[in-house]
Amino acid sequence: MSNRSTALLTAYYDGQCGLCSAEMREIHALDVQGDIALVDCSAPDFADEAMHSAGLTREDLLGAMHVRDVLGDWHRGVDAIALLYATVGAPWLARAWAHPLTRPVTRRLYPWVVAHRHTLSRLGLDLVAPRVLRLFAQRHQQRHVPHCAHGSCRPDSLEPRA
Repeated sequence: MSNRSTALLTAYYDGQCGLCSAEMREIHALDVQGDIALVDCSAPDFADEAMHSAGLTREDLLGAMHVRDVLGDWHRGVDAIALLYATVGAPWLARAWAHPLTRPVTRRLYPWVVAHRHTLSRLGLDLVAPRVLRLFAQRHQQRHVPHCAHGSCRPDSLEPRA
């Protein structure tokens, strides 16, 4: 996990939520550059200087995903999720959340998911959502990482098909 003082993004999440925790574990696993610091804000006595400076409360952080970037700007809800997904190499999934055509739907759906996150976790969404994230990230990596064989690297488009 990245150090909060050197991370490009700091993500605040509900560690008591199975879905939230599973997503953050997957984000941590995909964050090979160490760009994201993860902060569990579920403890009743949780306090954070950046949170207080922004006028946010623990309840605000638990009511929606919050991400603070290296410039000190805060991203909330759908925007925070899209930023995390893009950072860990799942730009298609990020676009699905933030695209102007889907944004009205995701902005309405997201508060419902937050309100029912514990029930959704019990129903197994905490097992499905991280796998979807990994699938999108792996597909992106397969298309954009050069293949190296026989001492040379070539973009995927130049690699012979089997």
